[in-house]
Amino acid sequence: MYFLFGAFTVILTSLFAFVFMKKITLDIWSIKVFKSDTFLIKPISRKILGRPTLEASDVTDVHAEFVADPFIIKNNSTFYMFFEVLNKATRKGVISLATSNDGEQWDYKKVILKKEYHLSYPYVFKFNDNFYMIPETNEANGVFLYKSKNFPYDWEVVKKLIDGKYLDPSIFQYNNKWWLLVAKCGGLHLFYSEHLLGEWKEHLKSPIIEGNNIITRPGGRVIINNEEIYRYAQDGEASYGSAVRIIKINKLTELDYEEEEISVVLNGTKREHDWNTEGMHNIDQLKISKNQWLLAVDGHKKQNQRYILFKLEYYLCKFLPLKFIRKSFRN
Repeated sequence: MYFLFGAFTVILTSLFAFVFMKKITLDIWSIKVFKSDTFLIKPISRKILGRPTLEASDVTDVHAEFVADPFIIKNNSTFYMFFEVLNKATRKGVISLATSNDGEQWDYKKVILKKEYHLSYPYVFKFNDNFYMIPETNEANGVFLYKSKNFPYDWEVVKKLIDGKYLDPSIFQYNNKWWLLVAKCGGLHLFYSEHLLGEWKEHLKSPIIEGNNIITRPGGRVIINNEEIYRYAQDGEASYGSAVRIIKINKLTELDYEEEEISVVLNGTKREHDWNTEGMHNIDQLKISKNQWLLAVDGHKKQNQRYILFKLEYYLCKFLPLKFIRKSFRN
């Protein structure tokens, strides 16, 4: 009897220790916005990146775990930044908005797009005086084109461009055609169309890259500068979101595709307390004058949390106000 009681005590103690001492590691992403005299073609200095511009704590209407995937566009005299917010209550991403008058001071507004599935990578652009967005909708088994009825709000689907579970759709216009880069199953696929709302065809050489975690997955807006095309890719070889590389597209036709890698432009600082110590994985760039660009990037750090507190916060987020949760689970 004493033996059984002792064994039961040991088991109960071990279980208690496992449940209450077990930790999980979270990736906490933040966003930095800054100005540059050129688009990003070489590594950024650590000093320029400094402190983040936007963090999860700036989000006021969602229990945010992190903010990531920034994309910027300007309308009249206002800058609009769309980005992913990971909602702790659902473990799904939603698309939120922040605005700025000068590109330096940013004000969080609100969630502008949410679905029952995960949303991220809100690739926003303007065409024929209309504002469009192609977010990542991998869980919905398709790439969808959204149009704003009342910019920057009221987004609705106007067309399903392609079927399939694709990641990070990146669209651009070149030589009177529309081109779309998407990642799927370790490959980079290329589609094209004569018209934005027309039929989309997969390129003859697609997938144009396979089995290369360094340059496959898109990592931001495609830039066309002086007729030269540059794309950015997430380097996920070491770990997810470790770096961003720039690649120059040298040939792009309906029949051919050629590119060359230039360099790494974003990576982690590897300094313990930096907001981007672990890595970076997205960049957007907007030319705001003849000699100036506005850049938005993201980066992440690791944060350890007791598993039981993580689960408790998850359930409480479904029912309790944001202010209460932040006060109770403050880092």
